Formats: sequence, structure tokens, C-alpha cells
Amino acid sequence: MIWDKHDAAWRSRLAAAADYHHAHGHLAAPAATPLGAWLAEQRHLAAKNQLDQARADALTALAPDWRLPHGADWHRKYHLLRAHLADGADPATLTRDTVLAGVKAGSWLYRQLTTWHGLTPGQQQLMTALGLTPDSNPLAPARRPRRTFEQTAQLLELFLHREGRTPTARETIRVDGDTVKLGVWLAKARTKHRAGQLPDEHVRLVAALFDGDWTTEDAVPAVLV
Repeated sequence: MIWDKHDAAWRSRLAAAADYHHAHGHLAAPAATPLGAWLAEQRHLAAKNQLDQARADALTALAPDWRLPHGADWHRKYHLLRAHLADGADPATLTRDTVLAGVKAGSWLYRQLTTWHGLTPGQQQLMTALGLTPDSNPLAPARRPRRTFEQTAQLLELFLHREGRTPTARETIRVDGDTVKLGVWLAKARTKHRAGQLPDEHVRLVAALFDGDWTTEDAVPAVLV
């Protein structure tokens, strides 16, 4: 016999909430749904200290963050990303264009990591639990290793052979998707050489590419001689 039909109805809603939590990992059900409306009512009652403590405890046991301290949308997207990683996805495969279940999870993650100091301690703790922090940001562009002097000298040699002239001060070339300021590099090498600050091996590398004095603006490439 059901002695309290109201309590039975509440327990039925709690069971539905448990099913939802099992499926989604959170209780941020859309407010437009019956379950979402019921949960919103429970949160409203709890905020006014009008929710029976036993009921509040039951919801807390189901999901400690059932009151959605960071907002429903934040919790939905966080748990969507958490579930994606829990399924074995490699964080390194995440990009700003990553979409999960129709949600732009990549752009959301980018906002969290680039506004980290604006997040609450609770949000930072949750993100850290996923291994996603500014220090481990998988969306940060990989740093290209800095080219050595020898490697840039080789690019200068290719330029001289291809163009048949010395690069201007503002000359740039594209290599592997990267822009190399070849003219600026050569100008700096000249300045260092005049100041006696360029190592002899570097001087020999560049000098071998020109006929005569390579430190002048009108230096003649050796390929033209």
C-alpha cells in the first residue's frame, strides 16, 4: 500500500533522475523537459531552504553537483567532454573545431583554457581532473623548433639559386607553412659580422654563397658568376 502518493511521485522522479544521470553523467536536464522542470523546482526549493533535507541528501548522493553551481550549460558541456575522454579519446586529438553530439566542445574548451583565471576554483578543479589546464592545453599550437643558422643559410642558398638575386631587407619565403624572414636574417648576420660577433664558421657559410663582399646591399650571388 502507498501511504503517501506525493512521496511516491517524488521517488518516481528521483528514479527518472537516476536514469538520466546514468545516461548523461549530470543532472542538467533541459528545463523544457518534465525532468528538467522538476529538477529546477528542487534546486529552487533548496536555494530557499525549503527542500526536505532527506530529499536534498538523496539528490546529493545521486550527483554531488545536482544544484549546478556553474550553470546548466557549463555542466552539460563539461560532462559531454568528460564522457568523450572517459570513452578513451586522446586529449591530443581535440581541436577548436571538435564537435560532440552537435555541441562545439572544442570552442567551449578553448574558452575555458584561455579564461582560466576567470573560472571558479570549483571549475578549475573539475577541468584539472580531466587533465585539461592551460599548462597541458591540447589546443595550443605546437611550437616549431627554432631553425639553426645552418638551416637558414641553406634556405638563403635556395633563394639565391631560384631568384638569382640577394633578398631585400623585407624579403620573406614560405617553408613548410612557416614564413621565414630571410631578408631580416641576412641583415642581422651582416650587422653581427661587422661588429665581430658572428662566428667564423657562420661567416664562411654565408660568404660562400656570394661573389666578393656579402655584407653590402648589392652583394652578387655566387650563382651569377
